[in-house]
Amino acid sequence: MSGSPDKASDFRPQRTLALTLLSFVSVLSMADRVLLGIVTEPVKRDLMLNDTQMSLVNGFLFVAFNLGAGLFIARWVDRSNRKRILALGLAAWTIATAMTGWAQGFFMLGLSRILVGAGEATVVPVAISIIADLYEPSARPRAVGIFQTSNFFGLVGGSVLAGVLSAMHGWRSMFVIFGIAGLALLLLVLCLLREPARNDSQTSLPPQSRAKLVQSVVAILRIPGFSLLGLGLGCSAMGVTVLAAWAPAFLQRSHGVPLAEVGAVTGPAIGIGGISGTLISGLIASWLVRRSGSDSASLLIPVIALPMAAPCFAAFVLLPSLGGALAAAGVMNFLLSAAVAPCMALSIALVTAWNRGMASTLLLFANGIIAGALAPFLVGTLSDALTPALGDEALRYAILSMAPTPLFAAVLLWIARSRMNARQAVPATCAQKESFNACT
Repeated sequence: MSGSPDKASDFRPQRTLALTLLSFVSVLSMADRVLLGIVTEPVKRDLMLNDTQMSLVNGFLFVAFNLGAGLFIARWVDRSNRKRILALGLAAWTIATAMTGWAQGFFMLGLSRILVGAGEATVVPVAISIIADLYEPSARPRAVGIFQTSNFFGLVGGSVLAGVLSAMHGWRSMFVIFGIAGLALLLLVLCLLREPARNDSQTSLPPQSRAKLVQSVVAILRIPGFSLLGLGLGCSAMGVTVLAAWAPAFLQRSHGVPLAEVGAVTGPAIGIGGISGTLISGLIASWLVRRSGSDSASLLIPVIALPMAAPCFAAFVLLPSLGGALAAAGVMNFLLSAAVAPCMALSIALVTAWNRGMASTLLLFANGIIAGALAPFLVGTLSDALTPALGDEALRYAILSMAPTPLFAAVLLWIARSRMNARQAVPATCAQKESFNACT
């Protein structure tokens, strides 16, 4: 395929194919992201690392380069052929995933995770930008919700396969197998995905009239409530990322779950809640937007759901039975995932087609710093600090420290919605007009 643009209105089956392909890419992205969390214990043992080092390679290093590269990639996405950018990113991170299997120490393990993070930075800005061009505003929360469920399918599939393959062939071979699978998916993307026309009234603007990177970032952050939207989404995801990074090790240490079974135990329990919560919240968000005529109305969903996730998080950590803990994790993930589709769909509703990749990436930037880097690192560091006194149970109480975070998220999103509603009478934001010099 040449990758030439198609009009979405003339190719309705094509948008379903595009959403399907983008979702498969996201499934693999999330699967590759959680692999190291599943095999934390054998990797830590074989490479002689501690919890703090594992939290760095599985959190901070991955997220820092994922987000750093993401800002520049988002600008690239908003200006260039998105299919080609996605193909390059997919090739890069799958090769880096295979490289993880040859790591001999902290440096090589960290380098491979850096490359995986940089490559995966292409997925969300490309996908969100294409979805916004293929679906009308009232249908976007539903489409974004469908796309975002791929994260949980990737978490479930990656967790289960990682546990089984590492038990059968060792953790090194497991990473190589996932890398090969990524190259097969790359061929499908190259053959089947088309580049759609950008659906916006200002697509005829000449390139020199569109904002540069720094101007675009500043203008988007000045949109009333946008910064709080990112902070709220980040706080809402802290529990999810901590479970992805540390739940397998916690279940092995505190509940005695074998390595071969840990993926099959954690994946479905967490993934089913996340998938159903993301889909349902996306459907309800689309209904609220149509009914009210206001994009910010969708934030009512996480504002109501997130506070109920806090006691479920505490129950997962403190319940003595494995079954009870996993049930609590499933309910918690259902409630936490209610923030994803409304926040992502709202972010692209606030800007033009030439800033959708950047808007979604800025939202992910806040999410990555708070949830992806900070939360797992804090848990790992606190676990090491408590280990002399509590032994293997130190990780339990380190994870418990994240239980209040959904409450903070709900407050932030409520304030974000209030600020957006307070400025609803303003005809257009600076970002919508692309009049960056007029921003105040």
